[in-house]
Amino acid sequence: MALIGSSNSAWLTTSELCAVLAISRSKLCRWQQRQVLRQGVHWVRKNPAAVRSDQLWSLPMCRPLLEKHRRL
Repeated sequence: MALIGSSNSAWLTTSELCAVLAISRSKLCRWQQRQVLRQGVHWVRKNPAAVRSDQLWSLPMCRPLLEKHRRL
């Protein structure tokens, strides 16, 4: 698992985040489309200039939110 950035921030690929949080990619995409997960807060694009660029996810920002929504 590749961690990018400082020791205070853990940025993961979509596949890595899904594995760590034990959720499906489709569920992650649904939460993203419903804006539960917001760009710039929970995720960023690897290449901001490319609309279809891969995404990187902030584990410290996503984990509590996704665990809360999983219980709903």
